[in-house]
Amino acid sequence: MIAAALIGLAATLALGGWAWRLDRVVYDLALTLWSRPPPPGIVIVAIDDASVDALGRWPWPRAVHATLLERVALARPRAVALDLVLSEPDPDSRQDRLLAEALGRAAPVVLPVAWQPAGFGSSMLLLPAEPFRSAARLGVAEAAVDADGVLRHAFLYGGPTGSIQTPGLPYPHLALALMQAAGEPLNLRTHTERRSDSAAPIPSTAEFPSAGWTRDSRLLIRYAGPPGTVERVSYADVLRGAVPAERLAGRYVLVGMTAQGLGDTLATPVNGRHQAMPGIEVLANTLYTLRSGDTIAAINDSSVALLSAVLLSLLVFTFGLCGPRVALPAALLSVPVAVGASLLALSAGWWISPVPYALAALLAYPLWSWRRLERAVSGLDREIARLDAESIGTPAVAGVNPVSAATGDALDLRLQALQRAGALVREARRFLADLLATLPTAMLVADEQGRVLLANPKAAKLFDVEAPEDLAGLDLQRLLGEFATATDVDWVAGLAGLNPAGPGIAVEGRLADARDFVIQAAAVDLQDVRRLVVTIADVEPVKQAQREREEVLAFVSHDLRSPASSIVLLADLNLQGRLQTPHDELLNEMRRLAARTLEMSEDFVRAAQVRNGPLVRRPLRLDALMEDALADLRAQALSAGVALQVEIVPLPPTHAAPTVDVDRLMLLRAVGNLVSNAIKHSPRDTAVEVRAERFGDGLLRVRVRDHGPGMHPDQMRQLERGDEGVAVGDDRGIGLGLLFVQRVARRHAGTLRATVPTRGTGVVFELELPS
Repeated sequence: MIAAALIGLAATLALGGWAWRLDRVVYDLALTLWSRPPPPGIVIVAIDDASVDALGRWPWPRAVHATLLERVALARPRAVALDLVLSEPDPDSRQDRLLAEALGRAAPVVLPVAWQPAGFGSSMLLLPAEPFRSAARLGVAEAAVDADGVLRHAFLYGGPTGSIQTPGLPYPHLALALMQAAGEPLNLRTHTERRSDSAAPIPSTAEFPSAGWTRDSRLLIRYAGPPGTVERVSYADVLRGAVPAERLAGRYVLVGMTAQGLGDTLATPVNGRHQAMPGIEVLANTLYTLRSGDTIAAINDSSVALLSAVLLSLLVFTFGLCGPRVALPAALLSVPVAVGASLLALSAGWWISPVPYALAALLAYPLWSWRRLERAVSGLDREIARLDAESIGTPAVAGVNPVSAATGDALDLRLQALQRAGALVREARRFLADLLATLPTAMLVADEQGRVLLANPKAAKLFDVEAPEDLAGLDLQRLLGEFATATDVDWVAGLAGLNPAGPGIAVEGRLADARDFVIQAAAVDLQDVRRLVVTIADVEPVKQAQREREEVLAFVSHDLRSPASSIVLLADLNLQGRLQTPHDELLNEMRRLAARTLEMSEDFVRAAQVRNGPLVRRPLRLDALMEDALADLRAQALSAGVALQVEIVPLPPTHAAPTVDVDRLMLLRAVGNLVSNAIKHSPRDTAVEVRAERFGDGLLRVRVRDHGPGMHPDQMRQLERGDEGVAVGDDRGIGLGLLFVQRVARRHAGTLRATVPTRGTGVVFELELPS
């Protein structure tokens, strides 16, 4: 649409001639720039100020002109133009006779034919007087200036209206008559424009005069330079014989006026700051143009309009192709480029007016920007309407101002709608940011190259940086490479192969701190750009639950299964008659095995409770706590033939009674498990040593030693691993009893150690708790 409007403007300017003044300014500038050397073979005999001073005031007697012609004839010039209007006979007939005789003896001489309006659409010829008319050739001498008064062209033929069809008429231009008199043909390269041509490259109000004068075969004059460029000699100097004959021999000699106040002076494109150009010098430039063929061919208006249309279409296409940053420089630079191209074409003899294109090109960017802005605003209106339609009721901005709606202020309404849309977008971004920050898993968003664009606080904490923004720009593959996986994962290839339509990646990994994670990666399309979304979920609780389940299974499959299997086996043997156990003894043994199964079940329940149950601390006396813990074990020790040696170390006299701040039920069961385990593994007639001590810094230490078979290194390592060291598969393995003690120690931020004494047998357990 913009291209069509600009083409229409350019065509109107080219075909309608509306920009003719600006067109002529550019043409005159171009003609001034491409000056030529002085025309060869042409010399002006100037009736200048010096001649007037020497010969007296004008007009001079015609005998003076006859004498000049005699002098010029001696030099044998090619042809002579005497640019004087001799339409009236001299009162002294001898003067006319002398001049007529001189005209006949001189080289071919051409006299001017002029005209003047005679009223009622007719013209009156100003022919030379009869004695001169038969002695010389005639040529039209006129200045067909343009509407601005500047002489840019000449017509090869001219005469009264109707003379174009009259045999022998019209008269040739004075320069053409000179060439014809000298027998020099018109240069074949001379370009003229016939009257029948449809359009003129430079309109001229003088082309169609109203005084009954007709012209034909127009040509643009190629001026060699400003006034004074053509070689001149003074009229008086020629009369005195001061001008060598060589300067006139074989050349066109033009006799005319250059003195101030005499003759005609004309405005030409090459005047510049100089005075107006004398008519005789205009004649010399016209003669030079005809002889050299260095004319200017003006492209017609239709061709200019077509060329402008093509260039404007390319310009607008460039706007859309290169965008707004290039559009304005392209539009502005195209104008001097078009003018420069026109100047270059003129140097080659072609005049292509750049004005229609230049004026339209100057309007191209404003029009294109306006249409582009209108389209952008329309698109913005549509998007705002869509946002309003898709809004979920976000009360970001109040409704439309009723005053604006009533007055129909479209801009105010649009601004309000834009404010609502902006508030909605800001609320949506804030909602997404808050949602991302509150996600329970770490999340990273990266571009196609694997550079992190966005992260949440969980990810910042996971990778040990201060803020999520610190992860932006880091390499996603390198961050994921910090996770140890069961099998090697090629993150570069894996992430590169993700696409929105395909499946994602799910991998289990572990960091250096032994935490387990599930890494999931997927690709999504965001405005036709692929983005990588990675979530890293901490599955350590799930793994712990799996370990607890395996612990239960191990307990059920081994510890609980063993006494239960013994009951079943004992019953089967007695039922089959393979074992004859007394009734009371059989019942007692089965009761013992069932009690053992029940005890293990209770141990398992307590071990589970100590992991998840609340820790209830309260101050307790150490001696009372130990007494309660050992009260139920004295019978077991007596039955096993094992002595209990208990020692409670008192604090120094400066301290109060030794109290501890612990969970009573957990500690009672932990001490009981340690002592019970020691009794079970001690031979008869040995002792189990129990020592409880509270130190001044609040540390509680319970030390239990037995004299049994001790523990081998595997059992020691299993005890150190705690929850991971589940019960081993023998009666002397580390069962749930010691596992319970280990958990109690860790819940109290304490430790449980097992060591082998340097002397003797058995094992030493030390339970240390900060109280």
